[in-house]
Amino acid sequence: MRFRSVRRLGLVCAIATPLSAFAQSAPGAGSSAAAQAGGSDTLEEIVVTSERRLSDVQKTATSISVRGGADMQSQGRFSLAQILEDVPGVVGGAATGTGSSAGSGNDTAGSGVTIRGIQSNAPAGGSVTSVAPATAVYVDGVYEGIGSDYDIDRVEVLRGPQGTLYGRSATAGLVATHTFDPDLGHLGGNAAVEFGNYALQHYTAVANVPLVDDVLGIRVAGNRYERNGYDSAPGGELATTDGRVKVLFKPNDQLSVLLAAALQNNQTHTGGVTINQELPNGQSAPNVYQYTPTPVSPGHNDFRQYWALINWDLGPATLTYQPAYRTWTSQSIQEARSTFLNFNQTINTPKDNFLTNELRLASNPGSKLVWQVGTLFYRNDLSNSDLVAAYPIGLVLFNSVTHQKEATAFGLFGEATYPLTDAWRVTEGVRYDNTRVGVNQDYTSITGVTQSLAGDAGIRRFNNITYRVRLEHDITAQNMVYGSVSTGVSPGDVTAATGSTGNPIVLELKAETLTAYEFGSKNRFLNDSLQVNGAIYYYDYGSYQTAGVNITPQNPADPTFATIASPVQSYGTELEVLYKVTTYDRVGISLACTNAYYTDKNGTVIYTDSSGVPITFSRFYARDKIPGVAPFTSNVSYDHSVPLPGGSMLTLHGDARWHSPYDGSAVTPPQLAIGAYPYMRVTSGWVGDLNATWLSVGGNYSVTGYVRNVADNRYKIAGLVNGETTLSAGASLYDPRTYGAVLSVHF
Repeated sequence: MRFRSVRRLGLVCAIATPLSAFAQSAPGAGSSAAAQAGGSDTLEEIVVTSERRLSDVQKTATSISVRGGADMQSQGRFSLAQILEDVPGVVGGAATGTGSSAGSGNDTAGSGVTIRGIQSNAPAGGSVTSVAPATAVYVDGVYEGIGSDYDIDRVEVLRGPQGTLYGRSATAGLVATHTFDPDLGHLGGNAAVEFGNYALQHYTAVANVPLVDDVLGIRVAGNRYERNGYDSAPGGELATTDGRVKVLFKPNDQLSVLLAAALQNNQTHTGGVTINQELPNGQSAPNVYQYTPTPVSPGHNDFRQYWALINWDLGPATLTYQPAYRTWTSQSIQEARSTFLNFNQTINTPKDNFLTNELRLASNPGSKLVWQVGTLFYRNDLSNSDLVAAYPIGLVLFNSVTHQKEATAFGLFGEATYPLTDAWRVTEGVRYDNTRVGVNQDYTSITGVTQSLAGDAGIRRFNNITYRVRLEHDITAQNMVYGSVSTGVSPGDVTAATGSTGNPIVLELKAETLTAYEFGSKNRFLNDSLQVNGAIYYYDYGSYQTAGVNITPQNPADPTFATIASPVQSYGTELEVLYKVTTYDRVGISLACTNAYYTDKNGTVIYTDSSGVPITFSRFYARDKIPGVAPFTSNVSYDHSVPLPGGSMLTLHGDARWHSPYDGSAVTPPQLAIGAYPYMRVTSGWVGDLNATWLSVGGNYSVTGYVRNVADNRYKIAGLVNGETTLSAGASLYDPRTYGAVLSVHF
């Protein structure tokens, strides 16, 4: 049966995408669509740096999408999930919560991003330690950096393993946000005020001051964002306060030194309501929702970050050094209420420090051999605690205390591109990474037994080599094809959790390697007014692992855990078309087909039950398809600019996104037997957005009005089924209709 469904999907993808490779040119980075849409009949050139060198996105032989910061602001797209929502093959975004018993990695934004069906491994339930995500997120060159939602120049999204240049966590791909650096020749700044429904208030301000013309300058940016929750005003309430200072010193054309510091404070309130797929009379019904009041749980987390970027032109090559230090502290309370017992879970992370040092040496423009070599050192020091207790009797159910977790990594890498002829180029790269994870942990389970990890028992070491080989061919100056084979690695981890007997056990995640095969094409036609890019890919993923699955699903109130794993394969195709129809009209179309599935669910024995029966991955994942991945997605956008008397401009923008049905969560065979499938299944859904922007003469003033999810289509985006004898199903819904206005000034 899988073979037939695979063939059908492959046929649909082949029809939808007759030519493939990928790199979207969004409206010009750093400038709004209103400014870009008029004045030219051709598409603009976009320069990217995600391959650690300056290059035209159309000349870069990898799958890249680019989003301009000003466009995101005008469309009311604030969070990473919103910024990525129309990027083909990508779903999810950064976690905004302040704590999770499943350790979803709120200190690592990449854990919430899935690219081409490759998800991040899930850590152990009952653990507050994060694991290395499958997607690497960088801000201004800093791994898991902060400040990606204001004063944005552009966001670059690379699909496919980036293991050679980025190594750790770039298994599925990379999201790189670039904010503006100081302008040494301009005194000015900008400010914006945004108001919307759900009590939205958003303020940003930027000041750029050249202290010494063309030599020394400073840029200061601030951001404040707050709104109420969608389903419960106090329950989903959140507020973010950001600030960033950059100082750029450039004494000559050979040397530049950037020093920077940033902070981010987040306040959240979870709870308020739970959404169940049930009718008020208690009769179960999929896609019919009942909202039940729940306690509101407060939380907060705070980031601090300090970094530098030094570039020194040595003549034939440039030496780059980037040190960075980031801290994260967090405290939250999760509350659950029932007729039998009330539960409070307190999660506290007083220390979560990240230190990175990266040194690179790269050839300068004009070199026939384009090359770079480098080294990276990474260190994370983590201390946290997790306490779950029953009230009012104060019974401790389990107490997980991680006294210290220290993860270090050291990498060496090199990559070179050489022109075989004027039209053919070959790229080869290799990277070596050594990772050490050391855990000192005391974990007490519901039985009162404590498991300690210390010394050699809490140490794991991982050595990995990744590589990339790529061949490019210029058919014409505006048309290119390429093929590549690349690998990515995800380092492993170790922790303690509750085992199948109720007593604590040690759980270990192994290191994993992904091998990716990709063929692509990038094209400009009709005098640079039509752009057609696409990619076809096939992935062989060593194993998707999770330690966050309850291996006693028939008893959700008393979960136990084990590490379960299964190999994964994923293949698909992507297409993006951008057409400048006239000077004032632009149309965009993107399509993506993804088929991601488990290939050997019976190949891994998790444990043997009391009857001696081996329990495998298939006991907890009845379906082959990876949950949360839509087989087909599409996006259509249209921009129309209207020149107004006096020289100002009005730009109208509309877009619509659609996805096919998919599995919203994992489901077990017993759950399928009692009819649970419709409750976890996500039906097809579509969302339409509109916005209009007036831009003054010279671009100093703009006013934008936007509506997101115009039809207020709150379809289910995830369904969670509990129990195996009595059906109980929760749900997460897409955001409701939101609207707002943005007033901005540039001076």
